[in-house]
Amino acid sequence: MSRKSWDGVELMAALRSGFDRLESRVEEVNALNVFPVPDGDTGTNMLATLKAAIAEGDASLATGVTAIDEVSAAVARGALLGARGNSGVLLSQILRGLPQAVRGRQRARATEIAQSLSLGVLHAYSAVATPTEGTILTVAREVAAAAMKESEGALELRPFLERIAAAARISVEKTPTLLAVLREAGVVDSGGAGLQLILEGIANVPSVAPSRGTVEAERRSSTPPSSTPTVVAAPVDAAPTEFGYETVFILSSPTKPLDLAAIRAHLETIGESVLVAGDEVTCKVHVHNLRPDEVLAYGISLGDVRAVTIENLDQQSAERATGHAAFNQLADGPLTAAPRAAAASLGRGTSIVAVAAGAGLGDILRSAGASQIVHGGQTENPSAAEIASAIAHAGTEFVVVLPNNSNIVLAARQAADLSAANVVVIPTRNAAEGIAALLSWDPSLSLEELVPRMEAARAAARTFRVVAAVRDAVVRGVSVKAGQIMALDPVDGIIATGSSDVESIVAALAGQSAELITLYVGADVSDEQAAEFVNAVRGAIAGVEVDLQRGGQPIERVLVSLE
Repeated sequence: MSRKSWDGVELMAALRSGFDRLESRVEEVNALNVFPVPDGDTGTNMLATLKAAIAEGDASLATGVTAIDEVSAAVARGALLGARGNSGVLLSQILRGLPQAVRGRQRARATEIAQSLSLGVLHAYSAVATPTEGTILTVAREVAAAAMKESEGALELRPFLERIAAAARISVEKTPTLLAVLREAGVVDSGGAGLQLILEGIANVPSVAPSRGTVEAERRSSTPPSSTPTVVAAPVDAAPTEFGYETVFILSSPTKPLDLAAIRAHLETIGESVLVAGDEVTCKVHVHNLRPDEVLAYGISLGDVRAVTIENLDQQSAERATGHAAFNQLADGPLTAAPRAAAASLGRGTSIVAVAAGAGLGDILRSAGASQIVHGGQTENPSAAEIASAIAHAGTEFVVVLPNNSNIVLAARQAADLSAANVVVIPTRNAAEGIAALLSWDPSLSLEELVPRMEAARAAARTFRVVAAVRDAVVRGVSVKAGQIMALDPVDGIIATGSSDVESIVAALAGQSAELITLYVGADVSDEQAAEFVNAVRGAIAGVEVDLQRGGQPIERVLVSLE
């Protein structure tokens, strides 16, 4: 029979059904890739994220907990830590709304589920610096709007869930009308399609045996209490005596330029360990003091404040001393406890965490100054927990993360928010950009001086990668056939095509000038082929010096960097 509400057991059954539905068609979602390259992994990332959420929720059930507020909190936590790729991060943010909507409840009805989607959409939009319509964000927003409408007077969950799944399908089908690159490629948005499949699975969840007291609980919940989240402020006169509070937030001011020096100077009058890093539009603020309310009030007076975290440093220090597991690292099953270093105990200085898609690239990044290497790249995106673990192992108060892949940037930022260290993510789009940023690193500089310098080096890097097309496609007016070799620029997309690697490399270098070109060859490139690449580059640009490196990365035939 259809339920009027869910407890934690029924929530987990619904999520497992959503997982099964996505898993059955994950390759179809992966294939919805604008660029015809074999690195589409949207469905795989969403599946891995949902798997982590389910593992943590099931671990909560195994302790005997059935209340939806506690189980959903475990689900959201698992998703946040297990998030992989941009699509997985956005899914985790959508799931983050559930525990907020059901706080203090044993069960959730349609109204709370609709509210959770609305809250999740707010989190998802705030996770993206420049939201793009026609993506999973649009689908989630339109689903949430439909859910709020359909929840009015909804007595049974199944018809309510079926209607919001139908709303998801309609929204996905129109994504090409909102995003030209989808329309040109002849595909719908892959993240939106993944969300649609999850919602379809949830709507068709098999019946589960009712938990003890289900009927009585549903009768009592017919007049649910207010679900408005209550924010309890810590009394300002109860401040710790040794370390105080660590306050971290993102400050944005799109209309009035931020004066970073003035902000830093003011914060130094009311706190210690002050860091203000960013630019005139957006910056990250970090400060230790006894009055976090004063810090936040000052930030709000300057612009928009988001991603706020306030940590009790004395409590962290005490928990560390007693072995309290305040941080968790993603494992194959449920998230297992591993100590998180308190901010007050971290060493001075700045460390670099870099993501590498191949062993050779990892060695190069390490030799250039990265202290921690996270394995991952296209088709193997690391989770937020894996990046957060590397940040923790760095052991310093300040950490710079180089994701080296556009699809890892959001997970890196999520890891930063989960970390005790003050973390800045420089959005490097490939390993060559990461290496360029690392080569500008000077450990004697403060983070405020270092980050703009590394960002400038990243932005100045000229790179392209060479890959084989797996299907016929038209991308931004450029037609390619399956089997053709493409040279892909991080900004402009397809800049050259050819029948061979060498032909594409030469075409991409036409009209270019450089003193040094570095070739990071992929795992499938033989020594003979690598030698052909070197000769082709020398033939394309007279007098250029060529540096050949074994990157060992999958998919890419070669990653090319011009200096």
